[in-house]
Amino acid sequence: METNTVKVKLWGMDVGYLSWDKTARLAVFEYDPMFLEQNLDIAPFTMSIHSTRSRKQMPWTGDKDKLYQGLPPMIADSLPDKWGNSLFNVWLRDNNISSKNITPIDHLLFIGSRAMGALEFEPARKLGNNSAFSVDVQRLYDFAKQVLNERETTVLSHDNSILWQDLVKISSSPGGKRPKAIVAINEITDEVVSGQGIIPEGFQHYVLKYDDNSAYPYAKMEYIYYQMAIDAGINMMPSKIATYGGVTHFLTQRFDRNQNDKIHTQTLAAMSPTSNSYEDIFAVIRRLNLPYDDSKQQYLRMVFNVIARNVDDHSKNFAFCMKRNGNWQLSPAYDVTYSVDLNAPAYSNRHSLTVNGKNENITRKDLEAIGLNNDIQDYKTLINTVANAVANFKSYAEDLDIDQKLIDAIKADFASLE
Repeated sequence: METNTVKVKLWGMDVGYLSWDKTARLAVFEYDPMFLEQNLDIAPFTMSIHSTRSRKQMPWTGDKDKLYQGLPPMIADSLPDKWGNSLFNVWLRDNNISSKNITPIDHLLFIGSRAMGALEFEPARKLGNNSAFSVDVQRLYDFAKQVLNERETTVLSHDNSILWQDLVKISSSPGGKRPKAIVAINEITDEVVSGQGIIPEGFQHYVLKYDDNSAYPYAKMEYIYYQMAIDAGINMMPSKIATYGGVTHFLTQRFDRNQNDKIHTQTLAAMSPTSNSYEDIFAVIRRLNLPYDDSKQQYLRMVFNVIARNVDDHSKNFAFCMKRNGNWQLSPAYDVTYSVDLNAPAYSNRHSLTVNGKNENITRKDLEAIGLNNDIQDYKTLINTVANAVANFKSYAEDLDIDQKLIDAIKADFASLE
């Protein structure tokens, strides 16, 4: 499968060419001259089209940090995390392809046009046509659990072959640790089809996060946090829970799709690789010259994560979207849920991004300092608004029959900000 060069595309245009330097174990990227004339600055801080390097057709090299796997940050964003990597590794095994010489560029070719966001990679490994097909959520959920557990017999039987191809088509690109699928749902009939490629009229793009049906209610908890976030005034895509085969899963509409149109998306990790604090997100917002409401939104999200203990607030869980006219905006919030391991020591439950230099024991004064330093209007009132929204946790949790002991444990862990 080893390939040395891949074409990067966006909205039907050739963005540039990506090759792999085997000796340096780094990718090398060069913009297509025609794309530079489109005035679409798709990586303004890391590989700007306006930079001297781009204008002189000089190559950009990848980032050696483990997060980027030797790719330029803008492109590394298209690689999946644990779940997508699990699928890719099993696919390699099923097709008798040694992983020894596989490069990140080969992985991009495997993803092809199925990446999150709008970037596409050619030539893509063919996995059938792009027409939508019906999805049996329960069967794919059961099969996905086998793949995640990396059982050697997962995809080697004839009976599993079609199921396996379906799973690869709808599940190989999303990030995150938990199994998920890219689907489209008809809101009237509840029919579920593949969300890759062109979806039929009347359908809406969704990310379906499988619940593992364990003692911890992942799907219900994420839905509870969605409800609280909406109460706090945080912008999120419409989300819901749905039950298939007796198991409840979490569904959220995709913000990188508008019907069949793809929206260019960059996480904070891609946009600003050195960012490691919430202050850095506000700095990116200012550099992009985004409207005040985006700063207010980001402030609400920071306060919410602190109070409601969403400590999995790493740089890939914040993103920015670019429209076809080149204008950027803060993406809706996503992956908002309780992420503390109650059985783990405190040091393992620290925030990924710092607040006022701290990633634990964050106080109201810390939040107020961020508000003051970033010109957030009525920041004290916004903190109270979020606190009032999080106070609805018990009511929402009881409505979904969450175990009372778990409700009490989580509620006790919320930051009081006294």
